[in-house]
Amino acid sequence: MCYATATPDAFKPFLKTEVYMSKAYHSLLLCLFLLFLTTDARTQKLKNGNFVAKIAGINISYTIKGKGPVMIVGHPNSGKIGYELSLKPLENKFTIVYYDPRGTGKSGTPDSLSQYSDAHLVNEIDLLREHLHVSKIWLFGHSDQSVIALQYAVDHPENTSGLILSGTQYIKSRESVIEERRKTEEKRASESPWFRQVVKDWDYMIEHKTTTDSAGRDLKYATIKWWCYDEETAQKVIPIYDSISKYGRRRPINNQFPFQTQGEVDEKFKRILEYESKYPTIKIDILILNGKYDTNNPPNGAEKLESVLPNSKLILIDKAGHFPWVEQPEKSFNAIYKWLETIKYNKD
Repeated sequence: MCYATATPDAFKPFLKTEVYMSKAYHSLLLCLFLLFLTTDARTQKLKNGNFVAKIAGINISYTIKGKGPVMIVGHPNSGKIGYELSLKPLENKFTIVYYDPRGTGKSGTPDSLSQYSDAHLVNEIDLLREHLHVSKIWLFGHSDQSVIALQYAVDHPENTSGLILSGTQYIKSRESVIEERRKTEEKRASESPWFRQVVKDWDYMIEHKTTTDSAGRDLKYATIKWWCYDEETAQKVIPIYDSISKYGRRRPINNQFPFQTQGEVDEKFKRILEYESKYPTIKIDILILNGKYDTNNPPNGAEKLESVLPNSKLILIDKAGHFPWVEQPEKSFNAIYKWLETIKYNKD
């Protein structure tokens, strides 16, 4: 029908249809705009508090504190409590999501040991990110969690803003890791009477299957002291160590822990080495904050890691071992703040 010759009555149905479609179209645009605003608000500002979310069929406990870009923090062996007690200065820079990975703290336990794998942990972080309605995240990765953080950055580059790593290194092979630790332990023992006694105490505990020596001296903290610089810094770490032990380390499944068999350990190292070959593809900003006296992760291993990560910076904290931000908090957090300023961390 030609609208130019149509009678007024004949034109009304078309007019009503156009008006209806126009209203529907504008209503749709309004809804989309409001949805965008709501999603953007959730992304920019998460509500502080304690929460539980079903992630991959497992109840995951998490706590949100602070303000700024979102950073997810949680250790696969010890959960979130240690970080809640020690990373508070970063809450001025980030909205930190402290979470208990599967099998730790208040989170649920998976059905099988295989679900403790690095791949499951990487996926768990991304599902948590989706649950929070956040497009991009920062990760704080300490020790074993640094490996998870780097694997996440490889698998999800579009969702990763940056990384802060600590107590970490580049692994050439399992054998090289063991040899470097042995050499570092011997060097530290030759230079520090305090550390030499710590090594003797730990050896005594293993040999005699006890936490008390022949003179009745308590040796139970020898294992955690091995990771520290000296007695003073160890005393800063011990209360956090006790809190982790009380709150809940990773739980066994059928009385078994993961990565105890030779096959499990070999498979884990194989995965790490495969991902290390992809580290040069990681383009985000990365800070590596290591203790200069980390017996487990000597400086040369951290230097090698820096060399293969294109946009990384290594800062070695003097008079610190495996927990630099706990052992030397002022030096560590000042170094982190200064680095954040240089990269304009809140540009996202």
